Amino acid sequence: MNHLARYREKLFSLGVYGAHSFPLAAPLARVSRPFTREELKELAAAIRGLTKENDGKFLCGAVSAVQRAGEISFFGPPLNLGEGETVFSPAQREKILKSFLPAVLCAAIVGQGNSTLNKNILSEEAPILSFRVAALANLSLRPLEEGDTAYSFEWRMGPRVWLPAHKKVKNV
Repeated sequence: MNHLARYREKLFSLGVYGAHSFPLAAPLARVSRPFTREELKELAAAIRGLTKENDGKFLCGAVSAVQRAGEISFFGPPLNLGEGETVFSPAQREKILKSFLPAVLCAAIVGQGNSTLNKNILSEEAPILSFRVAALANLSLRPLEEGDTAYSFEWRMGPRVWLPAHKKVKNV
């Protein structure tokens, strides 16, 4: 993801200090308790199913978006995962406090009212990305006690569950 790293660097140089506060991830939801490994596997299979029409690829456009998550917002190129929560099973939906669909591949975290997220930065072209390999994990995020709460965070990622491989169907 060299292209995304360069995009983060450019955002940081433009004054978006939260461009290095978050792992390379696309937050999907805020949950009341972590998903089990089995729930992550089930969700991974459902998400892989969403990529079938694009030859198993996740696509990100050149326009960045903001996904509001309470006091912070995730900023980056949107993923082609759709907007509805139908990707989540009924049991998973019971744990969801807030959905972040449509998902964005987070290039930066910004606080609400953050003056660095201005029109110039919003119009900055994000890289066009295409990839097949992805994983799901539970992620906890909390603001640091010291520093600016708009972009100073500590995060911890749980074990990853990789999405199943995309299998191409050969014409016979």
